[in-house]
Amino acid sequence: MKENKTIRAIGVVTLVTLFAKLLGIVRESLQARAFGTQIAADLYTTANNTTIYLFTTAAYALCIAAVPILTPQLRRDRKKGYAAANNLITISVLLSAVVAAVWIGATCVPAVADSLWEGGGRESAQLAGYMRVMILTLPVIVLTYLLVALFQSLKHFILQGSMSIPYNLALIVFLAVFAGQLGVGGYVAAVALAWILQLGMTVPYALRERYRYRPVLNLRADYVKTFLKTAVVTVLTTSIFLFCYLQDSSMTAGLTGSPVSAFYYADKLFTPLTTTLVYSISTVLFPQFSEKYTQQDRPAYLRYIWSMLRGTLLLILPMSVVLAAFGTPIVKVLFEGGSFDAASTAATGSIFTIYALSMAGFCALDLLSKAYYTMEQTLTPLLVNGGILLCNWGLNRLFGPRWGGAGLAAATAVSISLGGVVMAALLLRGAAGVRVVPLLKSVLAALAAGGALWALMGFVLNGSEGKLMLVAKCVGMGAAGAVVYAALLLITRQEDFRELLARYGKPKAE
Repeated sequence: MKENKTIRAIGVVTLVTLFAKLLGIVRESLQARAFGTQIAADLYTTANNTTIYLFTTAAYALCIAAVPILTPQLRRDRKKGYAAANNLITISVLLSAVVAAVWIGATCVPAVADSLWEGGGRESAQLAGYMRVMILTLPVIVLTYLLVALFQSLKHFILQGSMSIPYNLALIVFLAVFAGQLGVGGYVAAVALAWILQLGMTVPYALRERYRYRPVLNLRADYVKTFLKTAVVTVLTTSIFLFCYLQDSSMTAGLTGSPVSAFYYADKLFTPLTTTLVYSISTVLFPQFSEKYTQQDRPAYLRYIWSMLRGTLLLILPMSVVLAAFGTPIVKVLFEGGSFDAASTAATGSIFTIYALSMAGFCALDLLSKAYYTMEQTLTPLLVNGGILLCNWGLNRLFGPRWGGAGLAAATAVSISLGGVVMAALLLRGAAGVRVVPLLKSVLAALAAGGALWALMGFVLNGSEGKLMLVAKCVGMGAAGAVVYAALLLITRQEDFRELLARYGKPKAE
């Protein structure tokens, strides 16, 4: 009964998150049509990457660090739990305000502003101005995500997935109505102001739980050191793809024919599609990890984590190969038009296709890192993710000059995938009863289905299709690929798939 309730919660969170992510893709599509991959778009991309994108990733890490602290406190005593939440919010918002002030001051220094962009001084000044506007969002973003941690600890799982819905809707309206008049500068201001809408999504939950923020500042509280230590580690471990992407987009500025914004749009497709399912599952399960860990011995806990990872990869693997197979057609349907031409589609599509192959590694890193946090072990995730960054840095310099943007994307895909394998091996070493064969069956079935799709595309797609016909053909081929994947799982008697069919295939008892 409890497992079915958990699955239903994951399903609801996934659907809400998927809707929000789809709105985000619509927003990015309109942005691509409005600004394309020209210099103005590159300036916005660079400003966004070094401010809001980085801030949201860091704030999400704060959310993860706060959940294991707030969950037991709230269960023991709601009043003390709220006091702990207020203390963590006060500390984090004050720190973020100081960081924002220093950052804004730095961008006002001419030498710093000139170092932000390799182009002319006018473009550097424009970029610095964009950054100053976006830096103002840091305290708002931090406050929003710590409130998400509080309400997630109270089992309000939908908030994290739904809070970007009004944000995306507001920016969609701006791009559809005002982008032509106000340009990139107006869009920068709109993006910063729209974060207030995300903060506003927490208000109904505060009213429902009768929560009121009251400033508390107690640096000596026993949980503060744990929070700060975990937050520092999780900034890296939860944002590993972001840092690899930033390495890629930074290095591509020096390569011929690889615009920075091509990486931006590829990432804006890859990240939401990947995180929709992965983060929906971890949002529901993460508060339960500590319960499982305290109730079971270590081998049983590790088997539980491994089974959850295998079950998630059962869905992620076919998604990965389908997205890789249809990477360029997806970019063409969603983005091509206006300032986003066929060359932009080709550049973005090749990067997205390769990024899609790292979905399984991304999933493994996310779930296994949180398994380590539950055991209050942060060193292993830190070292593994640090190794991923070094690996990506080295492979970028090996692949980038040879294959351009596609080479940089391949470096990230290889580094992320290897990192997932290494972290799983380190976590599960010496654990009895951990079965690897079911996962190998899933991997081989996904590769076979993906290979069949690649072969089929050469016969079905001729390059002259309109967007509607392209969607129809890709959906049909994707469905065929899913059938092949399921058939191979049945033929190989894949245990997780058979268990899934048995659970939902049995008629309900009267």
